[in-house]
Amino acid sequence: MRILRTGIVALLVIGLAAPAMAGDLASSIANAANAAAQQPEERAPQRGYSKPLVWGGSALFVGGMAVGLVAFINNQNGSYAEFGEANAVNKKLGAAGLMTAFAGGTMIFLGSHRAKRSPSITVGAGGVKVSKHVSW
Repeated sequence: MRILRTGIVALLVIGLAAPAMAGDLASSIANAANAAAQQPEERAPQRGYSKPLVWGGSALFVGGMAVGLVAFINNQNGSYAEFGEANAVNKKLGAAGLMTAFAGGTMIFLGSHRAKRSPSITVGAGGVKVSKHVSW
């Protein structure tokens, strides 16, 4: 117990003496803040994102995950797990839902990171048009 009290007192003394030993730390901080305020602020160029790809990918991701989880979790054996549980779920529908969610996640990635290089998607009454400009 005596060692613990001695350690606590030593930490308090060091903690109170540390600001006195810091010297002109406060003035150094003030000078650094003033120098940083006077320098022009450099910003990285803002990269935009493709809203149709991000929103379409989000819809596919949410829908695919919902379908996949319901297909894998919902069983026809009742409320308790029993023998033959693996055969009671819809594996094909669950796999299709997860593949759809993966496609949606890929669309979100492409729409948010590669907006300038992404294709233009137009939905009209006659169908869907995808156009991409390729240059060398």
